[in-house]
Amino acid sequence: MKICLVSSSFYPATSYGGPVFSTWNLSVELAKKGYEIYVSTSDANGTDRLKNITKNKFISLNKNLFVKYYKENIINYFSLDFFLNIYSDIKRCDIVYIQYLYNYMVPISLMFSIFLNKKIVLCPRGSFSAFTFSKRNSIIKKIWLSIFIKPFCKKICFHASSILERDDIFNYLPRARVEVISDGVDTKSFSNSNRISKEDIVKKYTNYEFEHVSDIIFSIGRLHYIKGFDILINAFSSFVKQKSNAILIIAGNDDGEKDSLKKQIIALGLEKSIFLIGSVDHDAKSELFSNASFLCLCSRFESFGLVVVEALAAGCPVLVSNKTSWNDIESNNCGIFAENIQNEMTLGMFKMIDNSFSPDNCKKYAECFDCEYTAASFINLINKL
Repeated sequence: MKICLVSSSFYPATSYGGPVFSTWNLSVELAKKGYEIYVSTSDANGTDRLKNITKNKFISLNKNLFVKYYKENIINYFSLDFFLNIYSDIKRCDIVYIQYLYNYMVPISLMFSIFLNKKIVLCPRGSFSAFTFSKRNSIIKKIWLSIFIKPFCKKICFHASSILERDDIFNYLPRARVEVISDGVDTKSFSNSNRISKEDIVKKYTNYEFEHVSDIIFSIGRLHYIKGFDILINAFSSFVKQKSNAILIIAGNDDGEKDSLKKQIIALGLEKSIFLIGSVDHDAKSELFSNASFLCLCSRFESFGLVVVEALAAGCPVLVSNKTSWNDIESNNCGIFAENIQNEMTLGMFKMIDNSFSPDNCKKYAECFDCEYTAASFINLINKL
């Protein structure tokens, strides 16, 4: 079976965060199982372009996995080559799997898929959330949905990454067909990092030497308002008043908030307690998870939150915002689910260090989200179309 995956971004465009990794993991697993995956995507990587890639023709990245990076004339807004060639990309395949909603690639590929009578799966990636509709351009987004999505709802099977996202879709499209399949992680790749002292970890990733580090709180994600790093920093500022030897490390590419976060850290006088270390590769991320006291995710909204699974796979417990889908984290003895406000997150930090969460419990729960499992669920979905 041939699957055409249409996405505005694809690996190695890692500036877009978790969805890029989860889509990559799913594609690799499907290809391993004998499905031919043809990805039609762009050369965009945030506000920049991917470097050293072949454009406008399919290249093989793995066995059965082929990717065509279309050159965008206007980054994130339009590619003439995509418009002229996506019809033939779709025509050659049996299933069309479309990612995201508010991108020019979506209505174009959707219209051609319907015209060619293809089976369609659409993954909105949080695009139906109340948070999305509360921000600027919300009226334009609702008009977009009314024109390009709602009239064709009966032709589409929606792929939600969590029950939270499923409910968001139903709020807007009550009669939609929705299947919940979580994002997947190669859990084994996070399970074997070296354990080293907290002082050495801090020195390695911040270049600061401390005689004693009591706790390392780690957070990771693109530096964007939705990720709630401002809430995290304020919460930590209260925590560190009692735990003066604690360190907060935040990793991730700048997506508009770095300067604001730096000013916030300076205003709080925490330049030697909070560190923005930029983007980290897989090995570094795994090492930080394995040696952190816990991961803290203060997102204002997450339809899934891939970093939670990555942390758990490394045996790292998590303190998670109640604006995410992880409301069962406490019942699985892997961490704390807290209201996403400063005082509650601070209280959650104290609860995290007062509890002894078992790394084995964390790893066991993470296995439920292994990419082999999610790929099997996706195969079951497309076999039912």
